[in-house]
Amino acid sequence: MNGHTGPAPVPNKRVLRMMHRLSLACALLGLAVIIGGFIVLSTSFFDEMSAGTHSVIPDGSAVMSDDEFIRSVLPVACAAGIIHLAGVIAGFVGRRHAEDRAELGRCALGVGVNAFFLGCAGIIPAVGIVGDPVGLVVLLAVCGGAVLFACFSLFERFFSSAGARSVGVGVAGLLVMGGALLVGLFAMLGAITSTPEDSFLLGMFVVIAFVIVSVPVGIAQLTGLIMGIRAHRRADSEDEQALATWGIVLNGTLCLCLLFLPLVVLGSIA
Repeated sequence: MNGHTGPAPVPNKRVLRMMHRLSLACALLGLAVIIGGFIVLSTSFFDEMSAGTHSVIPDGSAVMSDDEFIRSVLPVACAAGIIHLAGVIAGFVGRRHAEDRAELGRCALGVGVNAFFLGCAGIIPAVGIVGDPVGLVVLLAVCGGAVLFACFSLFERFFSSAGARSVGVGVAGLLVMGGALLVGLFAMLGAITSTPEDSFLLGMFVVIAFVIVSVPVGIAQLTGLIMGIRAHRRADSEDEQALATWGIVLNGTLCLCLLFLPLVVLGSIA
């Protein structure tokens, strides 16, 4: 009577592979939309500035007002947000069919990356509202922390070991720094289009905010590095040892990058 019990896992595996590939593809596609949108918008703004065909608002020499800037970036943010939301949903669907830790890890990566860049897509239009770059840094830090905590809770079976948690902290730090760079570029573009005469000063504020966000991220990466080293020493299987190694590589590399970031900024200013 129950002749379909044998081949039943096959469709689940097929759905799992399709969902985690779709989730990672959405992450890459959404990121490409954000980067491509920034390139197109910046090219358009600089063409207007160089051609001198822009309209000047009454109280200054801006290429466009804050409202116009928000309207111009909103289609990019909405398109990227929809793509990343689809990636989050695909990751959750894959999670339902995941059986081992490797499958759960792929789904967790897709959900985490898409959820974070979904938050970034929501923060980008706020660049025209929040004038203080430190406020954007706080939003990014809260977004990264919330995504990391949610992934630890939803994929508890994967993050049950110290090696997996070390990898999670490393990926989260990489995402926060990448998100800070993207949001910082949009903030700098908004500053240039709204107040061209103060563009250098506002650009330096964005750089300073990027340095500020590196402090909590650096502390998190150092914690992840220590966690990975301890997990590597206590690993009782090859899989756990491989996870701990990835955690050491990710967190160690980011720690070195964050260590030299203030020196690079100071050198560029000098």
